[in-house]
Amino acid sequence: MNTFLFTSLWLSIDLIYSHLFFDSFFPKRSHSFQRFLLFPLFVIAGTILLIFSPSTITPVVTILLFSLANWFLHTTSKVHLIFFSIIVYSIGCTIDNLVFTSFLAFSGWHYTTLQSSFPAYIFLSIFSHGLPLLFCFILNRLRKRKNFETSNWNWYFIPAVLSFMCILMELYLNNSFQHSQIDPFPLSVCATFIAVFNIASLLLVSWIEQTSHYREETLLLHAQIKAQSEGIEALSLSNSAQRKLTHDFRAHLETLDSLLENQSFQEAADYITRLRAEQTERILLVNTHNSAMDAILNQKALIAKKHDIDVQFAVNDLSPLLIDAVDLTVIISNLMDNAIEACEKLPIHERQIHVKALLEDAFFFSIRNRSEPVQVCDNMVITTKPNTLLHGYGLQNVRSTLNKYDSYFGIDYQNGWFLAYAEIQNTPLS
Repeated sequence: MNTFLFTSLWLSIDLIYSHLFFDSFFPKRSHSFQRFLLFPLFVIAGTILLIFSPSTITPVVTILLFSLANWFLHTTSKVHLIFFSIIVYSIGCTIDNLVFTSFLAFSGWHYTTLQSSFPAYIFLSIFSHGLPLLFCFILNRLRKRKNFETSNWNWYFIPAVLSFMCILMELYLNNSFQHSQIDPFPLSVCATFIAVFNIASLLLVSWIEQTSHYREETLLLHAQIKAQSEGIEALSLSNSAQRKLTHDFRAHLETLDSLLENQSFQEAADYITRLRAEQTERILLVNTHNSAMDAILNQKALIAKKHDIDVQFAVNDLSPLLIDAVDLTVIISNLMDNAIEACEKLPIHERQIHVKALLEDAFFFSIRNRSEPVQVCDNMVITTKPNTLLHGYGLQNVRSTLNKYDSYFGIDYQNGWFLAYAEIQNTPLS
């Protein structure tokens, strides 16, 4: 009976800190308290398995329990459930070995003596299970306080492999100790090294991942600053054109008024015809009847014209468009910026961009531009640039924004033309 109670207690603590560990990296399936109702069932079933299973498969049983319990609580793939279960089990295992081997090394006790001393054994067991709980709690608070969510689980493949190796090393050393092949002091030194190495590898990868995340945020801020600067420049050009038209408008009216007053109707008609012919600079290069789309498309079109790029539009009435204006700005600005950047590398007579923005049952947007040869594989651009983080970051922003909606995004390259297109259901975010 005591064995069942204490195994249940240790397993309960282990499941709690495994939950805190997973909660540091993965989103919850639900914030309802009902998700914890299965916790007692996991504890009872896990306790029975651990008691009646051979000790040699205890790590496997515990890792599977961690994976299954957190599969009900968190959203992630099965592969990463195994990865992170191995990591958190390894942390608990190495800390547990560190506590017990250090005590045996400095007390001079034999392990059988420790087992026969109930108070000392229980105290060390509580301490060895409490330290991983404290570590996972601190890790959870630190990552949640920074409001940081893991987006690339592949960062943790290496810590998972290292943790698996640490588990094997712990099993080998414990087996050697039980057969009196190693003394407690060198065993405690090895346990200390393994525990520090295991935890340090996890924290290092977590720090590298967060640094990469912050770097991406910095790149995004730079892109937003660039877009705002270009927007100010485009608005300035548009304002200058508007002031020029306003300045000339009164003179044109006076001339037409004089011609009509003298009943020179044919001359007035000819004058209007000449005005139309001379008006080559339009304030709005494209008009979709949607203020957000007009602002984006005209801003990018003015920038493209500044770089001697021929831009052609095919649009219809976008006034019923329900997609968030901020998301539209991210999608279209990044695709237009990529097209403009590609055209700048070509001779002036080859610089062309064709833009479609059509709203029917869904919103279809495409940009087809002349480009130097690029390799497209699995809907991704394969780059040979040395800084791969910077290259293609605009497409990453487009994909992440489109993921909010029921949408499809594709890219292609054929015969000197690069095509990027997206179809988005015309529904607002809920």
